[in-house]
Amino acid sequence: METLQSSAKPVPARASKAVISAYAEDIARQLGFQIGNTLEPIVATLGGIIAYRNPIYVNSNASESIVVRGGNDFTIYLGTMTSPERDRFTIAHELGHLFIHYPLTSIDGAPTPMIATTWVDDDDEDQRRAEWEANWFAAAFLMPAEDFASYAKQMDLNELAMTFSVSYSAAEMRKTSLGIT
Repeated sequence: METLQSSAKPVPARASKAVISAYAEDIARQLGFQIGNTLEPIVATLGGIIAYRNPIYVNSNASESIVVRGGNDFTIYLGTMTSPERDRFTIAHELGHLFIHYPLTSIDGAPTPMIATTWVDDDDEDQRRAEWEANWFAAAFLMPAEDFASYAKQMDLNELAMTFSVSYSAAEMRKTSLGIT
C-alpha cells in the first residue's frame, strides 16, 4: 500500500448517527447523486481515482482503503475479489472518510495526508468509531432514509437491494437501522 510521510489516521467526528446520516444525504444531493447511480464519476469529479488490489498479493488492509494526499487528490483501493455491490458500499464508505474525517486531520493547522483502512486495531477506540461513522455515511449516501422507507413499503429486500444497487445484507441492515418492519 502507498505510504505517506507524516500521514494521519482518521479522526472521528463523534457526531451522532443521525447527524452523519443527514450530512451524507446532503453531500449526495450536492453531488447530484441519484439512487443506483455509479460512483466512479463522482470520485473522478472530486479528484480521486479508484485502484484495484488483489488481497492475496497485497496486504489485505490495503485492498479496501483510502489514501488522501489532499482535498482533491486521493485514491480509493478496492479488492479484486468483491462484488460490484460491495465495491459501491466501499467507495461510499471511503468517501465518508474523505468528507467526515479528512477535514479533522491537521498538523499545525495544515491538512495532513490521511490513510484509512477497513481493518483497524480492536483496541483503538478512535479508529473503530471512525469506521462506524464511515459506515453510517455510506448507508445514508447510497440509501437515503426517506427514499428507502418509501421503496420498502412496496418492495421485498431483494428488490430493495437491486433498486439501490447494494447487497442484500446492506439493504437488510438499512431497513433494520431505520426501524422498518
